Amino acid sequence: MTRVVVNHLRLSAPLTQTLINAAGEACRQILAPGAHSASVVQVDDSHAILVLSFPDKETEERVSADIGGPWMREHLLPLLAGPPQRSSGVVVAGAS
Repeated sequence: MTRVVVNHLRLSAPLTQTLINAAGEACRQILAPGAHSASVVQVDDSHAILVLSFPDKETEERVSADIGGPWMREHLLPLLAGPPQRSSGVVVAGAS
């Protein structure tokens, strides 16, 4: 069953091109160990949404521990206005 993680990230300052570039690289790294997809959506100047898709919970947990968590601690947490709003669950309907 496909799993999706959605993180709302509210920044204390406007999103910079440097952070966008770093997020793009992190998305590419997340795909290597088995994620289906990784995207960053800019909602406004200081609000972004990270959307990740995984084949199963084990891959989600492994990628979060090995890649996502360390990357967020290094690049993103110091820039956040508050904690990320994280949701994770199984896809029950959809189309592509």
